[in-house]
Amino acid sequence: MFSFRSRIRYSECDSNGHLALTALLNYFQDCSTLQSEELGIGVKALHEKGTMWVVNSWQIDIGRFPELGEEVETITLPYDIKGFFGRRNFCMKDASGEYLAKADSLWTYISMASGKPERIPDDILRGYKMDTRLEMDYLGRKISNPADIEGREMTGIPVTEYLLDANHHVNNGKYVELASGMVPGVNDAKRLRVEYRKQAFLGETIIPTLYETKDRVVIRMSDTTGNPYAIVEFSDFRSDV
Repeated sequence: MFSFRSRIRYSECDSNGHLALTALLNYFQDCSTLQSEELGIGVKALHEKGTMWVVNSWQIDIGRFPELGEEVETITLPYDIKGFFGRRNFCMKDASGEYLAKADSLWTYISMASGKPERIPDDILRGYKMDTRLEMDYLGRKISNPADIEGREMTGIPVTEYLLDANHHVNNGKYVELASGMVPGVNDAKRLRVEYRKQAFLGETIIPTLYETKDRVVIRMSDTTGNPYAIVEFSDFRSDV
């Protein structure tokens, strides 16, 4: 287990003064990155090996969005690493130790040169101590379109340097940031799921297609030939945020 404490900043809040959904995802990403850096197997160390971790999926379940200035603890718990894959839980707790949000994620260890999975080396396997996974409703990685709903294609988004991270592809959180601006109200969703299919690089174009029902929004973010980079799902819309 690894954790860090913080206070919710104004720059992380939505128009209601609560932590934004995309900012919560960033807290979780940062938590796992900080753990890896502390263990000496972070971004620079992996790049020296010519490897990196890429995320395959997220599921984030939110009980309550913390408010501006609220003290929080963000925690990550690796619970299964073998072969090419690693699974991590995340959670955020308030000052009293109550859960604000829980998350599950699946990651793949890949070669930067080929983009193909590589077996996780022993030094990385030894670096992470396994924890017991959190109790939550695990829904799996695959996200389907809502049945009998015709998608609505949105304006294409060029991949600029703003969207890239240190691995030189579109950061996984940026897909959620882009998707969250397409439909009013999705930032109040209490469940976010993301399925990642392939990496997007500088100069490419992301074509979003929107599928919307009363209680579920799915946005497929594809290349110009229709192959998805990522599929983002917002669901469980509630007003108690």
